[in-house]
This record gives sequence, C-alpha cells and structure tokens, in this order.
Amino acid sequence: MFFDYFRSPDTSRPPLILFDYDGVIADSLEVYFAEFTKTCRELGIQHINSKEAFLKLFDGNLAAQLVKAGFPLRKLRALAEKYAPRLEEISAGISPFPGVTETLARLSERHPVLIITSNSSAMVKRFTEREGLVEIRGVIGAEEETSKVKKIRMAKKLFPRHCPYYIGDTLGDMYEARRAGAVPIAAAWGWHDAARLQCGKPRYVAGCHADLLALFETGETKANKGREMPG
Repeated sequence: MFFDYFRSPDTSRPPLILFDYDGVIADSLEVYFAEFTKTCRELGIQHINSKEAFLKLFDGNLAAQLVKAGFPLRKLRALAEKYAPRLEEISAGISPFPGVTETLARLSERHPVLIITSNSSAMVKRFTEREGLVEIRGVIGAEEETSKVKKIRMAKKLFPRHCPYYIGDTLGDMYEARRAGAVPIAAAWGWHDAARLQCGKPRYVAGCHADLLALFETGETKANKGREMPG
C-alpha cells in the first residue's frame, strides 16, 4: 500500500481536525456487529461472523477486506442493500461516548472541525443537530464519496492553510489518513485496541477525549508523553 511519506503534513500550520464517527464519536460497535452477523446469516455467509473477523475487516478498506476474507464479490451489493437501511433505523438509539460531545464543542470553538465517515452524512448531521453541535463545519459521508482518502483530501481543499489531523479508531483509518496526507491520531477507546492501532504508525495515541483537548489546546498530549509515534 502506498503512503504519501514524501509530503508530510506541516504541523506548524493551524489544525484542521477531522473526526471519524463510528468508534470515535458513536459507541456503535455492538449494534453494528449484531446487524452485520444477522445480514451475513441471511446471505448464507457464515465464516466472518465472529467479533475478531468483523474487526479485521477494518484493518484496511472495508470492501477490499470483505473480498479478501472470502466474501463473494457478487454479494457485496446485496450486503449493502440489506445492511445500510437497518443501520439507518437503529442509528437513533446509538449513544455518543461519554464526554465526546463536550470535546467536539470545545474544539470546534477554536478550530475547524469536520466529521469524515463511511456512514450516512444525513444520519450524522441529525446527530450533530440533536447534540447541539452547531460549530461543526460539515460532515463528509457515504453520500459524497466512499473512499476516506478522497474525503480527507476534499476536506483539505476546503481549508488549504491548515494542517489536517484525522482521528480514527481502526487500523484502516491510520493507513487512510497517511495516504491522504493527514496526521493520523489513534482513538484507543474505539473498535481497535491501542496495540492494533500502533501497527498503522499513528502520530499520537489518545486514550481518552481529554487527550485530544490537551493536544489541540496546549500543543501536546500530556497523557501520551513518550508514546508519540514517529510520522
């Protein structure tokens, strides 16, 4: 996989903070895993319905990982058609992680903040409205583009004078952030644990939302001194 190492982000510029949604903002793993396994059973796919097999799908691009795991290419469309509407129905019952809305509100008062997600833009916008996050500059989701790399680059074009930071919770997020020319930050409270995330060489590992406040408000993640990963 190609990474844009030769164009390292200029961290002397003001930050553009890009949040993933599921696993970083929304505590959605158990709900999504249950719906995914239910859909797989209905489609006759039984070999990727364990929790570890599900999490492994997010080590890289989801569609590519599904094919690599033996999911028949011809059934990908059927999976999307069955899975997406169900998630839309249950999304209203998914809660944010404790403290995340306060963190988003505080950061968005000082810096441009966007949400980059593989989920539905409309669904995530409803969340921001429900939580009163009026300062969030935008949501770039599945309706606009399927590739997170392209979505991060879209956000960079909106704020060309800023340094992009992408906060994700999966190994695939770390890879995609680097490919897009953003500083990868690992959210260790999400779907993948810190050890797995470190395989993607995040610049920082945040153990909680307070670490993000420390990073962007003081210039360093106090809780992670000595844990900063090389860019």
